[in-house]
Amino acid sequence: MVNNRSRLLFLGDSVTDCNRDRSIRQPNRPEALGTGWVHRVATEWLAQNPEARVWNRGYSGCEIGELLDQEGWQPVKQGGYDVITVMIGINDVWHPFEENQPHQIETNLADVQALVERLKPLTRQLIMVEPFAIPGSAVTEAWWPLLAELQAGQRSIAQKHDALWIPVQAEFETGSATQPDLWAYDGVHPGVLGHRWLAQRWLDTLLG
Repeated sequence: MVNNRSRLLFLGDSVTDCNRDRSIRQPNRPEALGTGWVHRVATEWLAQNPEARVWNRGYSGCEIGELLDQEGWQPVKQGGYDVITVMIGINDVWHPFEENQPHQIETNLADVQALVERLKPLTRQLIMVEPFAIPGSAVTEAWWPLLAELQAGQRSIAQKHDALWIPVQAEFETGSATQPDLWAYDGVHPGVLGHRWLAQRWLDTLLG
C-alpha cells in the first residue's frame, strides 16, 4: 500500500492545521506541515521514505460540511494518493454551543458520508481518525452524549466503506489522566504530549 514514493494527504480542522503556512503548497516543507502531529508523522515517514510526499490540509475552525469547500484542499487534482487521513467533527460539537444553536448530528453524519464517498475514489487507503475531547476549559458535560453519537456514527460509516478507523477517545483519556494540560490544554487542542501520542498512534496503526 505504501512505498518510498507514497503520497500522504492529511485533512482536518485545527487539530491537524497547527498553524501551517497555507501560502506554501509544496509537500514536505516544514512550514506547510504545521507544528503538530502531522509534522511528527512526516518527520518519521520521510526519514524512512525520502521520496514520499506529505501534505497537511488542515483548516482551523472547519466543520465537516465545510472541509471540501476549502481552497486548495486537494494538492493533486487527479487523485492517486496512497493514504488520505481525515480527522474532523469536533467543531460540529463545539460551535453550536458557542453560537447558541441546536446541534445537528444527523446532518453532520450525512456530511461525513458525503465526505467519505468523495475521498474514497482518490486514494488507495482512507483513514478516519476519531474526533476526541477530554475534560478541559472548553468542554462541558453537555458535550459527551453529542460527541459519543458523532463518534459512533463516524465509526459505522468507516466500517461501511472499508476505511481504516483509528479510535482515539478512550486511550487519549487514559494517557492524559495525570498530565491533561500537556495532552490537550483546553480539552480539545492537543498539547505537546497529545501531538506526540497522535503521531505515534497513526504510525503504529499504519505500520504495525
